[in-house]
Amino acid sequence: MKLINNNNIKIYVLMVFAMLIWGASWPSGKIVGQYNSPNVIMVWRFILASLTIALFMLLFKINFKILKSSLTNIIFASICLIAYNYNYLKGTQIGMASLGGVIVPTLSPIITYLITIKVFNQIINKKDLFGISMGILGGIILIRIWEINVLELISSGNIYFILAAISWSIVTVFSQKSSKDIHPLNFSFWLYVLAFFFSLIFAPFDLLFNVLDNDITFWVHLLIISVGAIGFGTTIFFITTMRLGSKKSTSFMYLVPTSAIGLSVILLNENLAWSTILGGALAVSAVYLINREK
Repeated sequence: MKLINNNNIKIYVLMVFAMLIWGASWPSGKIVGQYNSPNVIMVWRFILASLTIALFMLLFKINFKILKSSLTNIIFASICLIAYNYNYLKGTQIGMASLGGVIVPTLSPIITYLITIKVFNQIINKKDLFGISMGILGGIILIRIWEINVLELISSGNIYFILAAISWSIVTVFSQKSSKDIHPLNFSFWLYVLAFFFSLIFAPFDLLFNVLDNDITFWVHLLIISVGAIGFGTTIFFITTMRLGSKKSTSFMYLVPTSAIGLSVILLNENLAWSTILGGALAVSAVYLINREK
């Protein structure tokens, strides 16, 4: 039942800090979403993230060369990353940031595990099956499926959070598949560079520079969701994924809901529904159960 190996203490500490920043990115995402469309914001998010990762690579003298063996995984991961960012920004724009900060971090590890079972030919045991069932129940409670129809699922922003969880799970698996061929910072850098170029296809060019007229509040929160959450947080996440595997890295995501909910209540005055608490608790328990060692 031991989750932490003494040889990995540093990376675990960094991962905890990264997850707290991820939690802060949910209310920050809603704040920046009030200024511009998701298509425009994610272009700037990718630019700032790429520059931050490039600085880390220069600092640690990591080669920028990209291997052909990793290119396919990076291309597909970058496409999924665009899907994640759009759904993340769109969901927080029209829905509750605290709810998104619970749905995505708790459902994503469960979806990731289901994908890795197929991709890496893993065998599912009774403990994991029970955890998956608990996670699905938690997800049903989180989106309050008993009181909404398809139109409400969209208007509440919940459908975007579900799609974000699926997209991020696929990105996580692609990062693990590249772990033997490329350094995690190299992977992260090219992932966001390609995502930047691909995202330009969907962003109106005449609106891209409108963000320069936004106030200091916008820029502070843009830095939180780009330099903090992506440049630092996601890089640490990929490093952990490549060293410890996607099951281990996603287990840390249960820390995100706590900070996401707390900061959403403080910064956005959002109310905390009983379904969010109960569903989140079940989903978090499911993630812990799946990742618990025998």
